[in-house]
Amino acid sequence: MAWQIRSLSEASARVRGAFRQYLPGTDTALKNNFVTVTAKVLAALAHEFELRMAYLSKQLFARTAEKQFLVQHAAEFGIYRKSASAAQGVIIGSGTANVTYPSGIRFVSGAVSYLSSAPASADPLGALSLNVVAESTGAATNRDADGTMALADPVLWPDLSTAWLVGPAGIGGGADIESDDGLRARTLYRKANPPGGGKLTDYEAIALDVPGVVKAWAFRQPLAPGFIAVYFLFDGRPNLIPTGGDVLIVQAAIDAKRLIRIDDSVAVAPTPAPLALTIDGLASDSQTVRDAIAAAVTEMLVKRSRPGIPGDTFTMSRSWISEAISGVTGEDRHVLTWPLDDVTYTNGQYPVLGTITYGA
Repeated sequence: MAWQIRSLSEASARVRGAFRQYLPGTDTALKNNFVTVTAKVLAALAHEFELRMAYLSKQLFARTAEKQFLVQHAAEFGIYRKSASAAQGVIIGSGTANVTYPSGIRFVSGAVSYLSSAPASADPLGALSLNVVAESTGAATNRDADGTMALADPVLWPDLSTAWLVGPAGIGGGADIESDDGLRARTLYRKANPPGGGKLTDYEAIALDVPGVVKAWAFRQPLAPGFIAVYFLFDGRPNLIPTGGDVLIVQAAIDAKRLIRIDDSVAVAPTPAPLALTIDGLASDSQTVRDAIAAAVTEMLVKRSRPGIPGDTFTMSRSWISEAISGVTGEDRHVLTWPLDDVTYTNGQYPVLGTITYGA
């Protein structure tokens, strides 16, 4: 039960009653009576005390604790705020055939610089792939596959190509510092799912500990009880769908734990499945309302959805969609004409918002 705070008038009435009960003959109704003034002062002190107790009662639970107390709740379970991380991945260019290049070669993309993190040798045709890591941290250091990158010091490395391509997995794993809501969610998840020596929630917890991962689901692979798949979402990506580089980072975290199952190459990016909507009869139709509907449905999908697999499919309830639309400020009435029924997802599919069509 939440801590109940009495109003000033309630506390004052209680104090005045106590005076009349324990000091017969006193009158707290007189405006300038000493007892009346004293009652008001005591009521104000009691109100301040109850406000403080209400604040402290919220800090007793991780679900309602504020920043400094939330950090302590998490630390009791060995959970600490995820720091900002630097993106890493592979870039492809050319150099002198059969020459080995050292680590520490700098490249630039926009305002972000990257360093090669390990020596690498060009093949007999001069093709060269380098592992790089961003010199700064944050989601802004991620780069999509096939993006371009420039050699920062062509004078120092005249035999290297000046233009480089980001590898097919992209440069991923870069994330901003974890928010209070993210830390709270991981703490509550750990409380509800204590470690179990390799159970599915252990894998989910490993993925959630990776900077940038906002949700994770572990499944047993169909017809292969010893194998699992860990699907996850990554902050800062379109529809939160991770790139190949993000998958490599999460897989590396799982490899570092090496639990008792067969967990090699188990990190998987969900397959986005666009959910098309058709809405008719929208009252108070405006672009503002339409934008709010798109945002509300997107938020609902993140909160309620998960990937589906054969044998453990996920069903998106049509009523959830209508509920999200109805909750938009300014929306008075609508008719959801598509989808006609609940939508089922499998084979790693994860619902994301597709095209919204508005009728008359």
